[in-house]
Amino acid sequence: MTDIGNMPAFKPGPNAKLGDIVRHAMPWSSKLKLPGATPFEMLAAIFLVLLVLVALLVDFVPGLVSPKLPYGDFSQLPEWSLNGLLGTDDIGRSIFSRVLHGARTSMMIVAISTTIALVSGLLLGMLAGYYRGIFERGVDLFANALAAMPSTLVVLAFVAVTGPSVVTIIVVLGIFDIGTYARVAKAGVISQSNRDYVLAARAMGATDGRILLKEILPNLIPALTAVMPTLMAGLIITEGSLSFLGYGIPAPAPSWGGMIASSTDLLSRFPVLIVGPVLAIVLTVYAFNTIGDYLAQRLNNRERES
Repeated sequence: MTDIGNMPAFKPGPNAKLGDIVRHAMPWSSKLKLPGATPFEMLAAIFLVLLVLVALLVDFVPGLVSPKLPYGDFSQLPEWSLNGLLGTDDIGRSIFSRVLHGARTSMMIVAISTTIALVSGLLLGMLAGYYRGIFERGVDLFANALAAMPSTLVVLAFVAVTGPSVVTIIVVLGIFDIGTYARVAKAGVISQSNRDYVLAARAMGATDGRILLKEILPNLIPALTAVMPTLMAGLIITEGSLSFLGYGIPAPAPSWGGMIASSTDLLSRFPVLIVGPVLAIVLTVYAFNTIGDYLAQRLNNRERES
């Protein structure tokens, strides 16, 4: 076995590439298989993997204090410690701890809302693209109606009527993305319906359900995964906006938008209060959009080659 302690130190020269530096700093990143990815796309993928791990395992981080309990003094400046890395908020809670726990909240909302939208949109889109007719017109009307509505305002109205709750936010956000997934699925089914393998399956007596699930569905996955990260980035922004306006995750549960909102009155004296949540939102949205662009480019290359 190689002794890591005796390995020569990596000294990047003037012509060193960012990808080489990333792979040396995080050797496990080479296991992320992203063919043709740029260093920034690799960094985006690594960030999202770390974010998911943080969301799942934040309760087991050694020494991390509770995000609901005071840790230090009022708006304490950042210090070189786990809990004081980003300072404390207006009542002395660790901002770093609240950012990490806020990741769990955001990832949970995004994951469940995306699942609702993907499953519902995929079902509607596949049926509309396969059977066409009045069902297709109904799905198109539903998708266009959702696209015409300002999602943030409508979600805000729903939450204002029913009261801020995680369930309400998840369901409403999930409903608003159904139309996009339905349009993508419908277009994919229409383009695949006259392919040779579908015609062969139909000639052999395969049922409509088998054709949709076994023949067409696997070919829809690339297009759906290409649009999914961008839609997830939009969910992050919408959830953060709701929390900022006071209609998001109820306090004292940590959320990135809520942390920004609670610090607005103190920004002139303590601007460091919003650094953590703002960076979390910006980096997460950037990572999702970057991965979405990468997947879309891969899909375009695949279609040109086919």
